[in-house]
Amino acid sequence: MKNWINAALIVTICVSSQLAYRPARADDCRAPELICKAAANQDRSLYLRDHSRYEQKIRVERFKSKGGEEKPEELRETVALVEPAASPDKTGRTPVRVRVTSDTDKNGNPKRKIDEDATTLLSFGAVFDLAFFPLLPERIGFYEFQEVVAERKNEKWYRFAPRRGLVDQPLASGVAELDSLTGEVLTIKIEGLHNLETLDKEARKLKSFYATIDYSQFEGALRMPTIASGGGVSEITRFGGSFKFNFQEGKYVVVAKID
Repeated sequence: MKNWINAALIVTICVSSQLAYRPARADDCRAPELICKAAANQDRSLYLRDHSRYEQKIRVERFKSKGGEEKPEELRETVALVEPAASPDKTGRTPVRVRVTSDTDKNGNPKRKIDEDATTLLSFGAVFDLAFFPLLPERIGFYEFQEVVAERKNEKWYRFAPRRGLVDQPLASGVAELDSLTGEVLTIKIEGLHNLETLDKEARKLKSFYATIDYSQFEGALRMPTIASGGGVSEITRFGGSFKFNFQEGKYVVVAKID
């Protein structure tokens, strides 16, 4: 799958080289050196992603647990095209549009008529971004880090969790598996998301969330979240109950100006 993703990335070497040397937004990184490298890489990778059009695919299974058994309630597969808007909004920020291109009903049967603006789990992009890019420079100061034993050679693993008492910052907790030399993010295992009420009123209804995210290298400099799986418990309207998901992302094309 990672080979498929890399083949689909359509960005010029010139553009990626500019991004490779783009400085991180946080000048004073008070964390282990390798974590600081990972933060800078996540920053540059997200910058490219925010200026690109790309495809997301998700398969969601919703179920209720009763007496130790899982009762299926919904199986839905959705494909969406994600891209920045043509112009900034009133705040000066450029919105991101998620347009559904393929969808199924609750039984997994393909729909003939697609609602481009249908609400799916992909609509909650802020939540996925928090899980996929938890180590951005502006968040590093809110975490505590502890190195743990890596299970593979040439890697270093760090457990991260919000500092005690923080209630006003959306943060994640879990384990980051990094390249021991470059700090590039290889895999992140999310064990929880915190303070989601600071994102929006619907996000706070996500009561639990876990995920394993694998990242693919692009042009020897960036790391994109290309495969993920996980689950959780939700009280979000139309997505209530326990759920499991499988996720893919790729086919990046730069469509906005790179500074």
